[in-house]
Amino acid sequence: MGKLELSIIIVDYKSSDFTIELIKNLQDKLSDLQYEIIVVDNNPNGEADKKIREAYKNFSNLKVLKAKKNLGFGAGNNLGAKEARGEYLLLLNPDTKIVDNSIQKMLDFLSKHPEVGALTPLLYQKDQKTLQKHFYGDFQSLAFVTIKRWKGNIPKKIEDNFFYVDMVSGAALMIRHLLFKKIDGFDENFFMYIEDDDLCRRVAELGLKNAVITSAKIIHFEGQSSTSMEKKKFYYKSQDYYWQKHYGLAMTQLMKVLRAPYIWWQILTPK
Repeated sequence: MGKLELSIIIVDYKSSDFTIELIKNLQDKLSDLQYEIIVVDNNPNGEADKKIREAYKNFSNLKVLKAKKNLGFGAGNNLGAKEARGEYLLLLNPDTKIVDNSIQKMLDFLSKHPEVGALTPLLYQKDQKTLQKHFYGDFQSLAFVTIKRWKGNIPKKIEDNFFYVDMVSGAALMIRHLLFKKIDGFDENFFMYIEDDDLCRRVAELGLKNAVITSAKIIHFEGQSSTSMEKKKFYYKSQDYYWQKHYGLAMTQLMKVLRAPYIWWQILTPK
């Protein structure tokens, strides 16, 4: 089979209802585009793969992969990318909704901006008016762990058609397939969280930019910061690995010291 323009990869973990709705949304919005959808069912003990296949048994552009274990976000996307035939990859969370022709706008933008590696649209919360926090930002630094962590990430005033950033969220990330292969996809040592920061850093190390396109819009229904301590443990484990990988042991230890008051504040003031 020939190469398509776009492969959309959706990693599903106990989110089949969201995934089924998203596929319908994509069908409605992409009628004029040559594309495929690849769903990775990351729950080996569930039947989401069967449910999704049954819902779209007559949709030839859909491929559903069943993981043998919960691979995590990055490895799940890597599995999908290995099966992808598209020139571009769109990594998309199940709990998203495409607005208008936003995906076509992203494709057009990347085709005209060879300096851009990873691209994301504006991500809105479910009220469709409020920008989601943390869908782009700076690479992690000591300032991020201290000052910015306490203040939170407030999205900038959107005035330009696009703007460059250090990193973009993996919730809706478009990248050229060849570039994704060149950087070996996501680092699978990250199970969940910060793998997008790491991927964007490796893109930047090649001399490319990462960007937000403001004419494209996607709704992220559950794009709120999680207060689950279990999920926060995943986050801090990923953060420890990220710092050791990019900054070394001494800086990682310093980061942990500076991070400790924030962790204790979270424990003592649960939401």
